[in-house]
Amino acid sequence: MVTVSQVIISFIIVTSIATNATFLTTDYLGNSYYITEANSLEKIDSAGTLLFTYNQNLYGKLQFVDASNPLKIILSYPDYGTLVIVDNTLSEIGTISLRQNNILSYSAVCFSPVDNNIWIFDEQDFKLKKFDRNNNTLIESSDMFSLIGKAIHPLYMQEHNQYLYLSDSSEGIIIFDIYGTYYQTLPFKGISKFQVRNDQLFYRHENTLRSYHLTTLEEKEIPLPDSTEVIDARIEKNRLYLLTKNDLKIYKY
Repeated sequence: MVTVSQVIISFIIVTSIATNATFLTTDYLGNSYYITEANSLEKIDSAGTLLFTYNQNLYGKLQFVDASNPLKIILSYPDYGTLVIVDNTLSEIGTISLRQNNILSYSAVCFSPVDNNIWIFDEQDFKLKKFDRNNNTLIESSDMFSLIGKAIHPLYMQEHNQYLYLSDSSEGIIIFDIYGTYYQTLPFKGISKFQVRNDQLFYRHENTLRSYHLTTLEEKEIPLPDSTEVIDARIEKNRLYLLTKNDLKIYKY
C-alpha cells in the first residue's frame, strides 16, 4: 500500500472573481486563463486583474487552452478541427486546420517547448502526431495497439522535460518520450487534468491537491482551503488557483 503524506499549507485569499468558467489553466508567470460559458477566454494576473479577453465564434466551442508558452498560447476548437494561436495579449497570430491534415477527431493537444511545435492525439488512428505551424507532420508514433497493446482515450496532455504525459481516466498517466515512444504508465486513474512542474505531477483528488515526485516517487497531498463544488485547482509561483462552479479564487502561500 502506498503511503501518501499530508502537507498542511496556510493559504491566504488574494481575491475571488465571480465567473461561470468551465476551464482553467495557468502559465509559469502566474497568470491564469479561463473559458467562460459565453465562449470567451479571459486572462487574469496573479492579483486577479483582468488583462485581456479573446472571443470569436467562427470555429464553434472553445474547449481547451494550453498556456505553457505564454507567448504562443494554443486554443483548441475540436468541433471544427481548428487550433488558434494567440500571443500574450490574446491577439491572434495564426490558425491551423487539422482537417487539412486528415485529422477529423482529436482528444488532446499541447505545446512542445523543445521545438515550439504542437502535439496532437489523433483519435481515428490512435497515434501521437507532432505538427509545425504550417501543418507539416514532424513526428508520427505507431498506433497505441502496437505500443501498449490497447486503445487509449487521453483527455489532457503536457510535455515537460523531454517527456510527454497523457491522462486516460481508465488507464492512468501514460508517458512517452519526445519521439512518441512509449515509456511507462503511472497508475493514477480517474484523472482528467494534471499539471507537471519542477519534477512533480499535481492532480486533484477529492478535497486535496496531490503531488507525485517523478524522481523520488514520493506522494503527498495538500488539503484545499475550499472544497465546495471545485472544478479545478492549479499552483504557480506561490499561488493556488481554485476554480469552483461560481468563482475563481486566488490564494497565496
